Amino acid sequence: MSDPVDPSEVPEPSLDWEGDGLPVEEVRALFVTLGKAFRAYQLYDDNNPVRQRFVATLKGEFEALWTDLDKLVVTMDEDHIYLDGEEVYSSESRNDSLAFLFFKDGVREVTFLPGIETHELEKFLGVLQKARKLVPEGDDLLTVLWEEELNYFQYKSVDLLAEGVSLPEAGPGNSGEELQAALAAEDEEIEAQQQSDGGAADAPQTVSQDDFNPTLYVLDPREMETLRAELQKELKRDMRADVLKALFDRLEESGDRERQAEILGILETLLPNFLSRGGLVAATNVLRELRRLEQTPGVFDEERMAQSTGILDAVSAPGAIEELISALYDGTIRASSAQLGGFLQFLRGAALAPLLRESEVVEHKELQSVLRKSVQGIAAQNRAALVALLDEEDGLIASAAARLSGEMQIAEAGPALAGLLVHPDAAVRLAAIESAISLKASVVAGGLEAALQDTEREVRIAAARALGELRYSPGAKTLGALIRSKQLRAADITEKVAVFEAFGMAAQEDGIALLDELLNKKGLLGKRESTEMRAAAGLGLGRIGTPAARAALERATQDDDPVVRSAVNRALRQED
Repeated sequence: MSDPVDPSEVPEPSLDWEGDGLPVEEVRALFVTLGKAFRAYQLYDDNNPVRQRFVATLKGEFEALWTDLDKLVVTMDEDHIYLDGEEVYSSESRNDSLAFLFFKDGVREVTFLPGIETHELEKFLGVLQKARKLVPEGDDLLTVLWEEELNYFQYKSVDLLAEGVSLPEAGPGNSGEELQAALAAEDEEIEAQQQSDGGAADAPQTVSQDDFNPTLYVLDPREMETLRAELQKELKRDMRADVLKALFDRLEESGDRERQAEILGILETLLPNFLSRGGLVAATNVLRELRRLEQTPGVFDEERMAQSTGILDAVSAPGAIEELISALYDGTIRASSAQLGGFLQFLRGAALAPLLRESEVVEHKELQSVLRKSVQGIAAQNRAALVALLDEEDGLIASAAARLSGEMQIAEAGPALAGLLVHPDAAVRLAAIESAISLKASVVAGGLEAALQDTEREVRIAAARALGELRYSPGAKTLGALIRSKQLRAADITEKVAVFEAFGMAAQEDGIALLDELLNKKGLLGKRESTEMRAAAGLGLGRIGTPAARAALERATQDDDPVVRSAVNRALRQED
């Protein structure tokens, strides 16, 4: 804990220091990390991996710093932090400025002591977060610091009312008698001036009580309340929104094409500026109005329409989307899910690829949900752009596009899905099979038969199940050959069941004979198929479900093998 000091005692940054012997770059990096950790602390919960990663990095940088310093002492002004006169932190925006957060409440010097990283770092970040949310009429940072009683963080502060004011000291020349004499001399000088101007004779000798009547100059309570309400209304007024409304009012006037072009140029400049400063709501309003005007007949001619769509295309470009996601991660842009979703819904098809990728890898669950909903909205208006992403080299994007095509029932994606069945990435092949099932895309069936020989077990199982779900009767021949092969006998029970059930669903009545033989027939010496093969055959008969299939199952209800018996009874009950 620290106490306020006289402003003159706070050291001013030295301007002639060369930085010898002090780890300036390390301290500069430390404050960059501190800023990021502070933003993450405000954005995420305690157990969020992003927040934990930033805090862990900050701890590591503090620990590394103590190898060069026994303590870290920095001073600050409104926008900068200095290490012995060398700038180690600066911020153009005061909204997120660490320097201004300290400076505005009178803190002029802070000291970090070894041990803060292990004992009080989370507590210190909590202090900053609480101070960031303080309202002007409430407590200040000094009060919060005093309440927390930090042991590894010290500070020096000034009295803001006295800062920059030179107070007179007692001594020669400041006695009461001399002051009275000076005032008397001043009165005599004023009187002599009045006499020389001839105004002394006209000076009133008495004053009227009306001269002191406050009602001549003071508003009544109702007028004061009205004035106060109007003042607050003006202070809270969103000037940016009003300016944008005025611009769009003029933009809607189709009679002056040159003015329209000039306003569109202004909006083209403003939009990235809004995003860089975290003004997502303002940027969304711009996009909303531009789309409305584009859809209003007669507002834009061909040239102005191209200029407007160019603005939307630039915001939807992959580079712009990547910058937006990065800003959301590091806290440069703070937005609710509704605000982010409102912005993303106006983007073009070019934004699909980066948004699809981020929706797959993002760790923040709420952000992931917003991104996926936004991707669906954009894809609904740009179906061709989504289908085109099935040819992406990036497997993550291609697989996400395949799944989304199935969810959205985009039938035209069928041919492209067939091509994905031979993609080098197994995850992409799996996504293509899942989508083919959702779309009931028989055009993919030929590729599914080939996928039964895939090198990946999961892909083979998915392909077998897909052939069954599609009821692809030509595939019964391939599935029957697979059932008789040594390959399937070496497979695990899950793969066996998938192939047998797919065979039953594809072959129907034509498959009963083979399945009945595998389930019930004994060899010349009374030997039967393995337990797993017989159980899988029983489940395959259950998928056929006809009277003949049930008759074959009933012949095995008293089988000596309990595994086979269980599978047969389950098939008769038609359980999954």
